[in-house]
Amino acid sequence: MKIKLSFNSGKAHPGQTCDIQIGSGITKHLGKWVANSPSKRAFIIADAKLKSARTKVRSALLSAGWEVHEIPVKAGENLKDIESVYPLYGDLLKAKADRNSVLFALGGGSVGDAAGFVASTYLRGIDWVGIPTTLLAQVDSSVGGKTAINHSTGKNLIGTFHQPKLVICDTDFLSTLSAREVVSGLGETVKYGITFDPKFFTYLVKHHAQFLALDPKVLTQAIHKSLSWKARKVAHDEFDRKGVREVLNFGHTFGHALESFTKYENFQHGEALIWGMRFALALSVVRGKLKAQECAHIELFLRSLKTPPLPKALNAEKLTRLMSKDKKSRSGKIHFVLLEKLGKTTSDGDVSPKDIKQALSMLRNSTEANTGAKR
Repeated sequence: MKIKLSFNSGKAHPGQTCDIQIGSGITKHLGKWVANSPSKRAFIIADAKLKSARTKVRSALLSAGWEVHEIPVKAGENLKDIESVYPLYGDLLKAKADRNSVLFALGGGSVGDAAGFVASTYLRGIDWVGIPTTLLAQVDSSVGGKTAINHSTGKNLIGTFHQPKLVICDTDFLSTLSAREVVSGLGETVKYGITFDPKFFTYLVKHHAQFLALDPKVLTQAIHKSLSWKARKVAHDEFDRKGVREVLNFGHTFGHALESFTKYENFQHGEALIWGMRFALALSVVRGKLKAQECAHIELFLRSLKTPPLPKALNAEKLTRLMSKDKKSRSGKIHFVLLEKLGKTTSDGDVSPKDIKQALSMLRNSTEANTGAKR
């Protein structure tokens, strides 16, 4: 399956496009898809653990006549520290990468974020290709051009917009994922059903067992549907200035705060997002945006997805302080993406500390009641 993402609204890159290829075993076609690159010098920033994937990408480029340089890295949130990113520039300079060279990002979201950030800033910007190897990256972060590294005060606070020329989502690379990584990917995927597409939400509820079992057909459909929705929003708001892309952050305000509170050690990103969406649903009810019955319908499915427990030490005051650092905060106010009904969101910048406390209490009560029922 193929998606072509075109940017017509961005003054900086009018007419720019990004091809997105989705399917099983498609990496072998990589050479064909990058045949029009200005040079055939490839620099692959790759998760060091992905030996098989690295071999496949390298072989595909070599067979197409490319000169290949590989820069293995240790994936994870630590890769997005400035101390980890800085040496990558030295690796490129030492290998004499020039402005016509192409950087390939092979790995999960942290590799894509860091490598994309390097590509956007090395020699003021070089072309790059994303080859995501996790579900989370394939259904979401690989597309949209947001590249970023972390700051000690919060996640993704230092970054750029730099669109990849090509994204390859090869479902064969997902076979080695842990159960937690697959659940994490499902969390990000179901976001698109909740915010945009009730039929897609129903599809995921019906086929989530096959999704978790990595059924290639279900995965390909889910990735294609998710990225189609994301591409549609990104194309109309490339630089996230018009509010069109804001809906993509549903659940992320709480999710990022949760990750920060636990020092990025307890939760996969998609696991934190599942909690974030559950909080957003509770807050939607508290704010009178969403009917309790509709909330319960969606919450039932999200609650069925196994995640680490919510930290008991996370209270409303600490949560509010962490969420106030969110990138969507404006004029000292936290802006939340809330739900009015399945498939329809709204932005709310008038949430009070009392609302946050009530929503957190509602979330905890729902979780405890469900745990009690299981016993």
